[in-house]
Amino acid sequence: MVVRKRRRANKQLGERTHGHGDTKNWRGSGNRGGVGRAGSHKHKFSKYWMTFGNKVRMHSFHIKGKSLNVGQVSQQIEKWMKQGKVTQEDDMIVIDGAKVGLSTLLGSGDVKGEWYVKNVRVTEKARSKIEEANGEIADEYETAGGETKVRDPSAGAGDAE
Repeated sequence: MVVRKRRRANKQLGERTHGHGDTKNWRGSGNRGGVGRAGSHKHKFSKYWMTFGNKVRMHSFHIKGKSLNVGQVSQQIEKWMKQGKVTQEDDMIVIDGAKVGLSTLLGSGDVKGEWYVKNVRVTEKARSKIEEANGEIADEYETAGGETKVRDPSAGAGDAE
């Protein structure tokens, strides 16, 4: 036979606040003290004292253009030619990153044909694949302000300074 203890239902009877502290703490969200960082320089100061008053610079996460792999560009070339974004001079396909909306060329995939790439950051792996396929990469690029600059080879592969 199992012996069960009976729980008293009137446990808090006789107590004014029934275990909720002050009477107003029993209502709504209780004694929560605000939402988020509310009261960070008042009643929650000890929690936020290290960060209060520090200025944090917001970073822009919007990057003009997109990053594509070499294989993805190979698949898109025919479509871009029909749209007039990519041209063909002699045997080379000229890919202008500003016209296509491409900011960085990554190295995954295969290069189909000979490419001349300009106004695009190119990773080392992508650079080697394009050069293996007898392609070329322009060392000049245009900034957002329309200024033409030359890439510094000592700055690293594909870094625009």
